[in-house]
Amino acid sequence: MRFFRGGGGDPQSPEDQARAERSRAMVEAGGIPLNAQERIQRQATEGGAYTSDLSVDEMAALRGVGYRPLAMVLGSSLYQMGWIYTGWNSVGGGLGGLNYGSVEPQENTSLTSALLDARARAINRLTLEAQGLGAEGVVGVRLKINRWEWAAGMAEFTVIGTAVARDGQGRHGGQPFTSTLSGQDLAKLLPTGHRPLRLVMGASAYQAVAFFGGGFGRMGGIGVSSWSNQEVASYTLALARAQDMARRRLAQEAAQAAAGGVVGVEIESHILEFPTGSETVGGRIVEWVILGTAVSPAGDVPRLATPKMVIPLRP
Repeated sequence: MRFFRGGGGDPQSPEDQARAERSRAMVEAGGIPLNAQERIQRQATEGGAYTSDLSVDEMAALRGVGYRPLAMVLGSSLYQMGWIYTGWNSVGGGLGGLNYGSVEPQENTSLTSALLDARARAINRLTLEAQGLGAEGVVGVRLKINRWEWAAGMAEFTVIGTAVARDGQGRHGGQPFTSTLSGQDLAKLLPTGHRPLRLVMGASAYQAVAFFGGGFGRMGGIGVSSWSNQEVASYTLALARAQDMARRRLAQEAAQAAAGGVVGVEIESHILEFPTGSETVGGRIVEWVILGTAVSPAGDVPRLATPKMVIPLRP
């Protein structure tokens, strides 16, 4: 019987099954599968044409400061968010489904934890690929969070960038830096006496409800009239609190990295809807994710040349 074998092909050999189980164990531990490790090893030993997501301008800027591209590196995590407790019973609906504490905007700790864990797994896999190449660092890292209607409760976290190394140097044996900086920005940063350390991130998911129709205008300002343009104060408050918590966590990660500051910050936000069981009660979760590059002074800051307003044409 072949009903459960992918593609109707021959059954896997014991060696293939053992290899598949090893890859699964590596991924479950937060690493990368065997085929990815082998691809990185071939790239590192055999050389050949490099791959990158650099623009021509980025490539020229990196070459100007002595860096060469090695390969495009990627890390991803398809994460199941699971059941997210919001304090609302959708069966009861309206105030009948209200549990204590669910009206006041508050952080949804389970969703926040999922955001942080999924990000950490994706960045760790990108770093492992860069380490396998012997790269000094990764530039131009971008974070993407995708969700789909056909995969309710799941989100794809993907980070992608280009591993780079210095000209004239062999394999880098230490921890590679990771950075959101483009090739041009890295070329501008290095002459200032700073060096990139690693990616730092802050994230927070806050939930809030609003009563549409104006029937609950006295309940902490969360009632919204249906006849006039107005701010939905509870949603705005949730957004402000999510921003504040995300920025705090970004600063905490930067402090843990012994950074002097954070540059190249990118912000991504999402609004999710959760059921309340009532058409007049709107439940929303605000996700706020901040990704940046922690930097540190590498020594004495050099004095940069002052641009001249007039360029003489005479020799």
